[in-house]
Amino acid sequence: MKRYAIWVGILLFVGMLVSCGGGGGGGGSSSSAAPTGGGTPAGTPPNGGGGTDTSTRRFEENDATFVTRSGDWTASDPHAGWSKGAALESSAQGASITFSFTGTSVRWIGARGRDGGIASVQVDGAEVKQVNLFARPSDEFRTPCFTIYDLTPGPHTLTIVVTGNKDGGAAATSPGKVWVDAFEVNPMVVSHLQESDPAVAFSDGWAVVPTGLFWSGSGASNDGEPPVGAMVTETAGATATLQDNDRHLNVRGTSISWIGYRGPDAGIAAVSVDNGPEVLVDTYGDTFKVQEVLFTASGLADTEHTLRIRATGDKNPKSSAAKIFVDAFDVAKPGKRFEDDSTSANVSVTFGNVPGVPGSSWTPNNARVWSEGLSRTNVHQGASATFTFTGTSVSWIGCEKSTIGSARVFLDDQPPVDINMNKPVANAQGFAVQGFQRTIFRKDGLTKGPHTLRIEVTSNNNNFVVVDAFDILD
Repeated sequence: MKRYAIWVGILLFVGMLVSCGGGGGGGGSSSSAAPTGGGTPAGTPPNGGGGTDTSTRRFEENDATFVTRSGDWTASDPHAGWSKGAALESSAQGASITFSFTGTSVRWIGARGRDGGIASVQVDGAEVKQVNLFARPSDEFRTPCFTIYDLTPGPHTLTIVVTGNKDGGAAATSPGKVWVDAFEVNPMVVSHLQESDPAVAFSDGWAVVPTGLFWSGSGASNDGEPPVGAMVTETAGATATLQDNDRHLNVRGTSISWIGYRGPDAGIAAVSVDNGPEVLVDTYGDTFKVQEVLFTASGLADTEHTLRIRATGDKNPKSSAAKIFVDAFDVAKPGKRFEDDSTSANVSVTFGNVPGVPGSSWTPNNARVWSEGLSRTNVHQGASATFTFTGTSVSWIGCEKSTIGSARVFLDDQPPVDINMNKPVANAQGFAVQGFQRTIFRKDGLTKGPHTLRIEVTSNNNNFVVVDAFDILD
């Protein structure tokens, strides 16, 4: 099985030479059970649509009708699976891109990585946040970088400006890039689940590909843990199944995407959703792309789902092999996601340390594939995080793995819920178990109005508790 890692490592190294490690994205061409995203729909009114349409609409970075740019922007790494196959990047101070739209919420989709810089995000001409795109240890493509909700109905502009600054942890040689891949109006909530997620099960016949430079979440493991990268098989009949048998919260949504690899040695897979008919997906490509969206099932009911990928052993006549790669999954659902550093008129996130315990404050962490790039962690029993919101449903987004502890969740005056987030280091086959952007707690059916959710660390064994984000439904 080592030949897979060697071959892919060589190709990805070539990609580094082509673009000096710039980010990428996971869109490109895809096979799907239902149409997805993409471009300007027919009949869209000026300024990116609007009116009473609440559906998610995606606009590409090169959409001249709604997107304008100034300064020096160049095409990003073509080996990354960008939305619709392309993205723009710049490290030129003052370079900017402006998206004009009509709606109450908008998302910027770009990339994060070791060469990421800091961008100023402006809405209607006023800066609302500086977004740090530096991340380690790997590069993450086609990822949400910034989302804002609850704008006044009507036309707006979202502007991304390259500041020329970068994180203090970035290498001195890092160019401080800013990537722009696409924009979404009325975006859905998206959780990006790794191939190591507890909800993913692999049959016999799969092997780990840990050495690829651009796998989603590649290299994100602690000492003593199995490597994380992607999974690969050429075994006909080998399956990968996304099905949450734990809390039945993490494969719940209206859209599910399989993210993998397309290339000259890739084969044909059969994909089914909820045990329905299989759809054949040819992952062959003349040139390789990583973090590529290979299949999307959309228009699903907002319930729990199962997605199964089966290697057929068949291949395109042009392909040199029948390899199937599984890198990650995107699960999308209705609602709003507020990050751990969110500030809004309608929500607030506050963190409390342990009184009298020095160093018990929550620590920012950008060393994993967190929602919009950042989470907060704490190992001190009694530390707390409080989320106030208005809505009918709330979810806490966090992490489950071997170094994660336990917490108690308080919601208004309801009885508290104790949750243990500790998972084994590996599954029965020795593959890593690491769950990021996991729904740790969800409560539906709340009365429409203000509520308070409080998380309190209960473990005392130096295991972390992670607060990544919170999801709500109005």
